[in-house]
Amino acid sequence: MFKPAYLSTQLTRELIPGIWLRAALPGLLALTFVVGCGSSEQASKPTSSIVPTSHFSSSTDEEGLLVHKFDSNGDAIPDVIKYFQEIPDPQNAAITKRLLRKVEIDANADGFVDIRRFYDDFGNVVREELDANLDGTIETINYYDGGVLTRKEILNKEDNHVDATRYYLRGKLLRVEKDTSGNGEIDYWEYYEEGVLTRLGRDRTGDGRADEWLQR
Repeated sequence: MFKPAYLSTQLTRELIPGIWLRAALPGLLALTFVVGCGSSEQASKPTSSIVPTSHFSSSTDEEGLLVHKFDSNGDAIPDVIKYFQEIPDPQNAAITKRLLRKVEIDANADGFVDIRRFYDDFGNVVREELDANLDGTIETINYYDGGVLTRKEILNKEDNHVDATRYYLRGKLLRVEKDTSGNGEIDYWEYYEEGVLTRLGRDRTGDGRADEWLQR
């Protein structure tokens, strides 16, 4: 399968699903922070290891968002799509602000979105959808508060329901909840202190409460 030139040196050396995409995320996501996503102070520039992104086309979607498509590997097919909202500047109604609302990235040029990120008014990521193994299906959703990860949902590929949820506090893993039976109910819990597992519980009776605990 063809891979963009800017991915080849980073991704082909790591073949473990779910890990090798994360190795490329810093470079890929650098493409999403350009001048115009709120203010120049919040903008980041693409790293030198990334092929410069060329503007492909512009349009407006059904929600009224300005859509900019980019071709980052020169194959004449857009693989980075940015969605902007234009609003009056609260400080000066005569000035229009352009806020970045969403970015979609096709990391391996197969026509499927592998990274989808949503932004708040201040340019912070509030939600991130990832297809870590590049099979065309989103399996992880990350939630952020002020740009800090607070929750991670792992989706079931068969029916897209949440198999496990990982909760974070100040960047450290706090709790894990799992639906091990696939019935939509949480029946397994893990609790962490300073990122270290301290106890885990199981619901053996199906009443939604842990009836078996193991201290670590």
